[in-house]
Amino acid sequence: MAAQTAVTQYVTANNGVRFAYRRIGTQDGIPLVMHIHFRANMDLWDPLFVNTLAKARPVIIFDNAGVGRSTGEVPDTFQGWADDLLSFVDALGLSKIDLLGFSMGGYAVQMAALTAPQLIRKLILSGTSASKPSVEHVAGVVWPREDAPAAPIKALKDAVTQDEVKDALAFSFFYPDEPGRAAFQKYWVRVQERTAEPLILDLLDRDGGAKRQFAAAIHSYKDNPRASFGRLGELMMPVLVANGDKDLLIPTSRSWELMTQIPTAQLIIYPRAGHGFIWQYAELFATHLNMFLDGSEFDNFLPKL
Repeated sequence: MAAQTAVTQYVTANNGVRFAYRRIGTQDGIPLVMHIHFRANMDLWDPLFVNTLAKARPVIIFDNAGVGRSTGEVPDTFQGWADDLLSFVDALGLSKIDLLGFSMGGYAVQMAALTAPQLIRKLILSGTSASKPSVEHVAGVVWPREDAPAAPIKALKDAVTQDEVKDALAFSFFYPDEPGRAAFQKYWVRVQERTAEPLILDLLDRDGGAKRQFAAAIHSYKDNPRASFGRLGELMMPVLVANGDKDLLIPTSRSWELMTQIPTAQLIIYPRAGHGFIWQYAELFATHLNMFLDGSEFDNFLPKL
């Protein structure tokens, strides 16, 4: 079944949340569970990206608590996001998964991997970062830490109408040139190929759930010994980090940070792409992910821990 035609299913977890999800691809193998970005629901996953992955494995996309078609309230910490994600996986009866997080979803899957490392075989961190490092953990990273410009995140935070959503995604995710604009338009057309049920192309309520999501990002900048940065060395599963070469939402240097701090991490940077590299290089990135998840030559470069 393809991303365009997969029917939304529901499962109620032990935390009381009724999670909406879709399963695409083969029935056999370890499923790849994917957590999407700030204010997005699963209708905004690129069908080309999902379907390319699903040629090789089961792919599960879902709406976390309080998002899209799922019930519950959006947690205001990334640990809360991770706990809800783990409740969802448990409700599906899965004992082993691969896990991908994009943007703020990447913060959440880090915390899930640190909370339940035995569950996750391989981890993908796409266009994301870790929590704020303390001074004793800055060796080997870009310091002082590079900050993202204010305008792209403000556009994404403030967008309400569908035209504002389109403009915000194009502005904050893609290069401001002709190839970048063309890449966004192709992505936007592909998203609307879905025919199984009415699409939700609005972003999460700006003054409700989105504020709680952004509060989780703010919380990640506070000193906390259980936050992710100082614990990245605990991640022992193979990790693939990826980004575009000029990410305006989460600076590309943060991907370098992740690679230097995670002992089993590899890094791919896609040229002339921003935060939306995941859609601009949908087939290529999905092909690289399938290589990573299947083993192949990627594993030859991993340290033996």
